[in-house]
Amino acid sequence: MVWLDVDQPAKKCTLHMNDNCSYLQKKSETLYKGIGDLKRDGGWLSFTDPKLAKLYHQINWPDYQFIDHC
Repeated sequence: MVWLDVDQPAKKCTLHMNDNCSYLQKKSETLYKGIGDLKRDGGWLSFTDPKLAKLYHQINWPDYQFIDHC
């Protein structure tokens, strides 16, 4: 499973694929950022394949920076 961190205030989408990534290990739901859904400031969305995450970014957030983090 891979995770796409959609950050609406920063206008970026960050792809995380390594389970040992410190950002993945620290992800948590907040009042404004969801896990598995989007809230006001974005959220963490899971995908079965990195290509699907990249396609989601291209379709839904084409003006956001895409970062392949790990």
